[in-house]
Amino acid sequence: MKILVLDDNHVLAQALSDHLSEHGHRVVPAYEGRLGSILCERKDFDLIVIDLILPDVNGIDVLEQLQRKDRMPRAIVMSGFAELLSEVSPRMEALHVEGVLQKPFSFSDLDDLLTRVH
Repeated sequence: MKILVLDDNHVLAQALSDHLSEHGHRVVPAYEGRLGSILCERKDFDLIVIDLILPDVNGIDVLEQLQRKDRMPRAIVMSGFAELLSEVSPRMEALHVEGVLQKPFSFSDLDDLLTRVH
């Protein structure tokens, strides 16, 4: 699978990218929402693993923008804020978000979710 990992935490984004690459996926890490949007507009990704809170734009806003442009891949949303997840739950449902990873999570949590998505 070709996966975009989008998180402003460079260490987490790189760790996720390395883990997914080790499992045979082609992975592109990005650290800003606008950059993630541009990458999705220019390349075809099978999946985006995106943080809910990004410094330049909300992760759900990124997904909605991609959906409007018919460029949205399947999506997994990450967040350390459970209360925000419940607030955006209707928007995630409308976007058909495949799953949610609540931070902190383990690689096995990610692997289990990818198995269901794939």
